[in-house]
Amino acid sequence: MKRPAHWLHASAALLVAATIFVCPKPAAADTYTIFDLGNANGRGIYGIDAGGDVVVSQTYGCGLASFTCYVTYVDGVAGTPSSSLPDMVYDDGTPCSSTPSGFDALKNVCNQGVVGLGTVYNPNGSKNGTYIGSGNNMQFLSGGSADQAFLNSVGDFAWTDGQGEEIFEAIDTSATAVSPIPEPGSLLLVGTGLLWFTAAVRRRANR
Repeated sequence: MKRPAHWLHASAALLVAATIFVCPKPAAADTYTIFDLGNANGRGIYGIDAGGDVVVSQTYGCGLASFTCYVTYVDGVAGTPSSSLPDMVYDDGTPCSSTPSGFDALKNVCNQGVVGLGTVYNPNGSKNGTYIGSGNNMQFLSGGSADQAFLNSVGDFAWTDGQGEEIFEAIDTSATAVSPIPEPGSLLLVGTGLLWFTAAVRRRANR
């Protein structure tokens, strides 16, 4: 049996509205806050934990009794130097098995599908410096190099810039994903579809 035209219109409107609600929008690039953790002369990164706290080891600051001293940075702020290694679970990532296409990485690190790297020359023409991302979707963080590279499982990246002799950390401050709020246009389409559908049902009932 052939469907009346108003049934087809109602179905089409509902289908368009449902498509808009179901299909996700492209994800925006992550947002990072970069902290300068101080000069790298006589200092180096020991590790990073899942919360983004970075431990830096250095050859001074704890007196003559200890050759190695440790400083923990929380959101870029240094704690009190200690001769004892901080009791924390490190989440440093591991060296990547490959480098994203078009990048020549001096140092790279992978964790949970995310890549952090430092480059000195890129065949694809991208500027030299440190990057983070996944696949071929790499986001530029800063210039310089990465003689050390640590990346935790939530995307916080710490590195030692050998060119500038400085230690940095980039903390992922992207907002936690939430359920999208329907746009006015989507609501209008849904409302239109429902009106068409209601009218069609009433017409059929009155026959």
